[in-house]
Amino acid sequence: MGLSVLSAMALATLSACASTVDGPSTEPSASTGSWPEEVTREYEKASDPVITAALHDGQISDQEYAEMKQRYSDCLAAAGISLTRYGFDGAEYAPPASMTSDQAHDAESRCSDRSGEYPISYFYVQMRANPTHANLAQAVVDCFKKRGLVGSGYGLKDYRAGDLPTSDDAAVAACSTDPNGLLGG
Repeated sequence: MGLSVLSAMALATLSACASTVDGPSTEPSASTGSWPEEVTREYEKASDPVITAALHDGQISDQEYAEMKQRYSDCLAAAGISLTRYGFDGAEYAPPASMTSDQAHDAESRCSDRSGEYPISYFYVQMRANPTHANLAQAVVDCFKKRGLVGSGYGLKDYRAGDLPTSDDAAVAACSTDPNGLLGG
């Protein structure tokens, strides 16, 4: 049995569509500010020295991102869970047959917290996909239309209401994470 999870970077952009998902919204409010301001807020909340070290300069390097992914994978493995895929648009893992989905989710959440998966992966991806920290809601809508996921009548109002396409989860995650295609996807 394999489970698919959207990592923090995708969860952040899809949070409007799922009431059980907590995380930053795709649409920065007027008070959200710049990436450095958001990183500073997360830095001030972090208690793990590895996570604070990754956040200290307001940027996430390729090495810091790779180290976080390794910590995340190692933590999952220690819980008996195989990380089968980890990318900009999410992750997939396979728990052992003896583990319930609730147990797998709890273990994944603990590993995410311990590894710094959020906020490190979120900032790593979002700073590259949205370097100007712009409101990308219209870009997401345009991406949905370009990929044929929604009809011509679909608009910002629909997106803001949480009405997301369901026909192709991978394409929805790609548009939500990187609507302008800056990550090469």
